[in-house]
Amino acid sequence: MPSRADLDPGGLKRVLPHVLLVDVLGPHQYRYRLIGTECIVAHGINATGQTLHEALKDYRYRAHVIGLYDQCVKERRPLYSESLFFQTEAAIDRHVKVLFLPLSDDGATVNMIFVMQVIDFIDEKAWNNHFTSTKPHKEIVHAML
Repeated sequence: MPSRADLDPGGLKRVLPHVLLVDVLGPHQYRYRLIGTECIVAHGINATGQTLHEALKDYRYRAHVIGLYDQCVKERRPLYSESLFFQTEAAIDRHVKVLFLPLSDDGATVNMIFVMQVIDFIDEKAWNNHFTSTKPHKEIVHAML
């Protein structure tokens, strides 16, 4: 596994707005170290420095997200996930694509996760309610890479 030091921000300029760096604090415990500007805009909050438990208020969605981080840490390999969020049972309001890449200072233990996230909003109402309302979601792709 690469380490955080192996990442060259200069080579990632184009994708940095979509990047999150997440510290692994312990089992099921993660903290946002860095959040790219596009992620902040999309989520409507800057959760830098917060744990996932602090930032993600809806316990069902939080459990889903922590499960993705847990699997990336346990498997020590990249994970790709796509989810659809629904305004109603039939109407999709956003499509979220996320890549989780484990990082390790010692080559064995995952101590950080490099995350790339792209959110496609279907309409402005969905954008405005992204983190302020709870929406049902369905993971449509879940793949270890």
